[in-house]
Amino acid sequence: MGVGNATGCRAWAGSVSTAADSMICRMRTPFSLTTCAIAAILGLTACATSTGTGETTPTAPSPAVSSPAVQSPQPAASAKVDAKAVLAKLTAAKVGLTRGAVQNEDTDPNNLLGRPNGYTSRASADLPGGDTTSDRYGIDRGLVIEVFPSAADADRRSTYIQGLLKNAPILGTEYHYRTGDGTVLVRVAGRVKPTAAKKIEQAVTQV
Repeated sequence: MGVGNATGCRAWAGSVSTAADSMICRMRTPFSLTTCAIAAILGLTACATSTGTGETTPTAPSPAVSSPAVQSPQPAASAKVDAKAVLAKLTAAKVGLTRGAVQNEDTDPNNLLGRPNGYTSRASADLPGGDTTSDRYGIDRGLVIEVFPSAADADRRSTYIQGLLKNAPILGTEYHYRTGDGTVLVRVAGRVKPTAAKKIEQAVTQV
């Protein structure tokens, strides 16, 4: 083969190689672009969970959503009774009370209403068997209601009176009854018959 033929062959071969390479490039380009796109997506995903050193960064836990605390309903506080309310309930119980009256600081015969160690309210009423000729608001007429700040105060008052009557029988006797919370002292004159006093005792337990 001559030089001319050799040169022509090399030119033809180069032309064939170039055409082949071009075809290969056209065939490989879509695949390469797709591969690069997938790699880029994977790379971005990896960046969200990995550090530059390849160590995985722990994902922070989502903050817990706390529910508002449900408060249990509190029981309503019971209203504190006064002597007027007790008198009304005993009168409604039809135990024989008449001429009921509520005292104030001017009509309180003991001068204990609203004073230290005294009661917070007082009421009185007549009862069958009581002395209707005695002092208008006195115990001898039948019944007295005394309301104290605490059960201990009412107990102290009852103990004091019963002690005086025990040591001086000439002063007479009294029935003493207490309401459920102990703050109300209901005094009944000893002249009242026991059966009538028993009805008052039962009515007091309902206050």
